[in-house]
Amino acid sequence: MRHLIINQPSKACRACLLIIALFSLMIDQPVFAHAGVDHDNSCFLTVGDTRLRISGYQFQPELEGKHFCHFFPELGQIVLAVEPLAEGQEKTLVTLELAALTSWLNPAEAFTVIKQQPEQPIGTGLASISQTIEQRGVYRLNVTLQEGSDKSRQQRLIFLVGIPVTKILVMIAGGLLVFVLGFAGLSSLKKKG
Repeated sequence: MRHLIINQPSKACRACLLIIALFSLMIDQPVFAHAGVDHDNSCFLTVGDTRLRISGYQFQPELEGKHFCHFFPELGQIVLAVEPLAEGQEKTLVTLELAALTSWLNPAEAFTVIKQQPEQPIGTGLASISQTIEQRGVYRLNVTLQEGSDKSRQQRLIFLVGIPVTKILVMIAGGLLVFVLGFAGLSSLKKKG
C-alpha cells in the first residue's frame, strides 16, 4: 500500500497561486462598479445627496451598443451621459467638463479642461458631453450640480481612453494558460524520464 506524502507546494506552485489571487482581487472591483453585461452596465456617481448614473459610449462599429465607464478601448468620439436616479431634480442645474491629464508632476494642475457643456437642468432627464479623443491617456469628467444660488457640489470620474483593457487581459490570460500547460507538460515529462 502506498502512502501519500504531502509536502509544501513548490515555488512555482506558490507563484501561480499568488498570481491567481492577485488577478481575483483586480477582477473584484469592476464587478462592484457595474451590474454586468446582462444588467444595466453603467457607473454610479454621488454628488452631494444626488445619485447619478453615468453611461459612456463609443461609436465604432465593433463597439456599437456597448457601454463604458472607466475604460474606453478605442480612440475617437466618446459620449458621457449623466442622469439622476431619483425624481425631483427639476431645479438642479448640471455642468459637465471633460479634462485631460497634462501633467504628472503638479497634482494641482494635472488636468486641463478640453470641453465644457453649458449649465442645463438635470430634471429634464439626460445631460451629456461628447468629444473626439485623438490621444491615448487619462481623462476626467467633472460633474457640478447647482441647487439654488449658493449650493454647488462637484464630483469627478477618472477614465482611460484608447487602452483596450479587455484585449490586454485576454492576452495575459492566454499567456498564463500557455505557461501553466507548459509547466504541467514539463512536469509529466520529468516523471516519465
